[in-house]
Amino acid sequence: MRLFAPGEVVVRREVLHGKVWSEMPTRVVVDEPGLLAVFVEPGTRLTYPDHHHPHPWDKPDRGFWRGHGKLMLHRPQDAYSVDLFWKGENRVFGNYYLNLQAPYRRVEDGFETLDHALDYTVAPDGTWAQRDLDEFEEQVESGKYSAAEAEAIRAEASKIEKMLASGDVWWDPAWAAWTP
Repeated sequence: MRLFAPGEVVVRREVLHGKVWSEMPTRVVVDEPGLLAVFVEPGTRLTYPDHHHPHPWDKPDRGFWRGHGKLMLHRPQDAYSVDLFWKGENRVFGNYYLNLQAPYRRVEDGFETLDHALDYTVAPDGTWAQRDLDEFEEQVESGKYSAAEAEAIRAEASKIEKMLASGDVWWDPAWAAWTP
């Protein structure tokens, strides 16, 4: 599969049980063998095709991306992305957001993954917190994930916690100063 060109618009698609669950166009920042970095521009339209398992963001007020956008860093085979957020009128770096998700799969017009609900926030000073554990467990109970899938997601969370506790992260902190 080809690498995407910087500036190219590609679709980030979530696929659940073989069916599209959500879609969002992103703009390629970097695409190289070890890193796919894409940006979700402010105002980006989010879509949620009909699915037997409703997407939690499929609400009237969640049709467009708000704020300064977000930069998403993906490494091949990682079961999470590192998302960067900015805040305030002066667009000051706010935090990293480690979004547990299926490792991305390239397709002709973008890439496919599946959000696993379980996440971590990491402040600029390195302090971190787990997020959305209740939502993840509810999704396990509802059948979104099999028992084996849920266990693999929990194992990935444990690896992330060890990485964050050690402070030995793989991403370059210079990304926090990146501008679109």
